[in-house]
Amino acid sequence: MKRLLAATALAVLCVACGRNEEAAGEDYDVADYDDGDDEYGVDEDGAPLPPGFAGGQQGQGGQMQYQPQGGGPAQQQQNLQQRPQNNARASGPAKNFTGMRFERGVIVDSSGFEQPTGAATLFVPYGWKTQGGVVWGQQFMCTNGFVYNWSATSPDGSQSLALLPNAKWESNNFGGQASPGCGLSPISSVRQYLEAIAPEWKPGARILDYRDRPDIVKEIGETPTQQATPVGDLSTWWEAGEVLIAYTENGREMRGSLSTAVGWARSRSNYGMGDMINLTAMSLPAYGVTAPNGQLNLGFFEAIRRTFTVNPVWQNRIAQHVQKMNKIAIDGAIQRNKIQRETNEYISNLRQETWEAQQKSSDIRAREFGEMLRGVETYNDADAPGGTVELSHMYNDAWKLNDGSYVLSNDPNFDPWRDLNIDGQKLEVTQ
Repeated sequence: MKRLLAATALAVLCVACGRNEEAAGEDYDVADYDDGDDEYGVDEDGAPLPPGFAGGQQGQGGQMQYQPQGGGPAQQQQNLQQRPQNNARASGPAKNFTGMRFERGVIVDSSGFEQPTGAATLFVPYGWKTQGGVVWGQQFMCTNGFVYNWSATSPDGSQSLALLPNAKWESNNFGGQASPGCGLSPISSVRQYLEAIAPEWKPGARILDYRDRPDIVKEIGETPTQQATPVGDLSTWWEAGEVLIAYTENGREMRGSLSTAVGWARSRSNYGMGDMINLTAMSLPAYGVTAPNGQLNLGFFEAIRRTFTVNPVWQNRIAQHVQKMNKIAIDGAIQRNKIQRETNEYISNLRQETWEAQQKSSDIRAREFGEMLRGVETYNDADAPGGTVELSHMYNDAWKLNDGSYVLSNDPNFDPWRDLNIDGQKLEVTQ
């Protein structure tokens, strides 16, 4: 659970994978994106096509050919950057050149830290115009204060690729409010999410087809989990998908692909009043590509996607930022509750009364249950009812202080006596 909701959009880019678009009409299915040998970027044995690409531009030199190159990302970068040793030969373009020229596109975080920093890179065709980057703002509080919003466009504007903002939302069936900065949404599948954001990305977009993307889930590397709790269970899983779209731009019929992955955390609890469900969803940046109808080469765009690399320096700064924000939240909670903090017995009794008092108003029940069921980790606490206590799963460590209060922290060096002038005991996760 901690790995799922601590993950950010740095893990992997959701991809649009496939082959050249051959259907010129509006009504076609996934098979229309197959050139006869491979379907959606996999070979005849079902294996994903390897990184690397070469071939002539579609139109003058026929269809874009997707061909593997030897070596991993580092070798591919070296291949792209190699220069001919003969200066005479390098003085002009080869007459029979049928390859593609690429350059490194840098996704810049211009305002997150002391100075602009490259957040990630990927190779884009030479001469394409890039814009955007990592964007920060109070409106992105739910996604730790920032989102990706970056694009690259061909010189004639006919083709493009983009990383659309990552998102996070919640839903429940008991009227609870969302976490600070987040919103409530009924979206409960990656397909619904893609169908919702496609028209926002390209106004008037029509959904032509959809398919699941289990290969993207495999890239993420997270397996589904299910954990029993004293009153229910907690489940986590990833889901990925892709939609094919059609839209009109400047009088020209266009085609596009939009794909992403969504991580889900679902808690179910029952206190004698029926199942209470809370669902939290976090999407990675959606990967969108476009081209005129009949020219959408999904294998080409997939090859570009596979060159995406995160800057480890920026990634480390982001991890520090998230840890700092968590500490601020903890410190703020301690200060707000300092005067009102009571003994552990009083807190336990209040919790028990809340669970059992069905005559309370629905608003009070929703608020109390919403605070408890937004995602928990069970810890051993001999003084708590049943010998365990449920606390937020968003932190690595939990402490019980001598005054009966609890502290959650991601700081491995946290010491309650040094930091809060009060002694306490670190709690162990219930096995």
